[in-house]
Amino acid sequence: MRNLKIIFFVVLFSSLSNTKSQTFMYDFSTGYEGWTGDFADYPITDSLFYELTFYRTNLPLPLDTNKSSLLISGNNHSDDLFMFIKRKILGLLPNTTYGLMISVVFASNAPTNAVGVGGAPGEGVIVKAGASTIEPLKINTDGFFLMNIDKGNQIQPGSDMDTIGHVGVSDTTTVFTLINRNNSNHLFTITTDSNGEVWVCIGTDSGFEATTTLYFDQITLTFNSTTGINDNKNYITEYFLSQNYPNPFNPETTIRFTISEASFVILKIYNMLGQDVKTMVNRQKNAGTYSLLWKGDNDFGQKVASGTYIYRIIAGQNIFTKKMILLK
Repeated sequence: MRNLKIIFFVVLFSSLSNTKSQTFMYDFSTGYEGWTGDFADYPITDSLFYELTFYRTNLPLPLDTNKSSLLISGNNHSDDLFMFIKRKILGLLPNTTYGLMISVVFASNAPTNAVGVGGAPGEGVIVKAGASTIEPLKINTDGFFLMNIDKGNQIQPGSDMDTIGHVGVSDTTTVFTLINRNNSNHLFTITTDSNGEVWVCIGTDSGFEATTTLYFDQITLTFNSTTGINDNKNYITEYFLSQNYPNPFNPETTIRFTISEASFVILKIYNMLGQDVKTMVNRQKNAGTYSLLWKGDNDFGQKVASGTYIYRIIAGQNIFTKKMILLK
């Protein structure tokens, strides 16, 4: 039995690498991991007044203080302070259009449905995420720092950044709590440069005229290439398993796959011991793209524990495998 499990995992993990779907995960356990922080939408002479702060530190109590995070904080003074982090992503296919899934887990202590100066401390601080082929930078414009990319304004998205939520946790929030924001309902479209590179930017556009402090705990970026679809001929040319989104997730996530011809499809979810957790598909399917919703349960409808899970699809002679993380 032990040898069978070893063989199972050799097969299971051998197909994790797929240049058309690449996932980058950061938890800051080894350092800044290439991410830097900055601020915009404030007068160039007022950085001290705005109490601008960015550094790597541990998560605050009552969270796990052994885990590292990126702290960013600023005191907005009616000028819609923009706080952001950014990173250059390498190793993608050059001149290729991707659908980018951005999932951000961060700690916030902002309540929802609360009254604040200028705007609500939760819903008044908008989370945005996106990508561009130029480095996101603040530019001195007539004595005021503005962004060189189109991030939009407040709740409105821009061409380089989408709105993905706000920093509010719940009506009863009093302490820092981990929450997830992502663009699972609308993937961001970005075309890489000739070197296969893009810049990813994540930030907050604030209408709340006081201090906002966040701890970035984990960031997951999934780039799904669209080159598997021939738009001119309008038919599917390959088999493909996308990274689930959101990832990490709680309480549910979407798994998407594409098959180019009618096939018998088996899609199962396994725990890290190689045990079956959930059978999502076990039947003949016509060619097409399918989306499945997993609610973090097993075949008996019982909720499963948090942790890392594996999902594998067998379609015809094709086998694809990916990992996902359930957080509770």
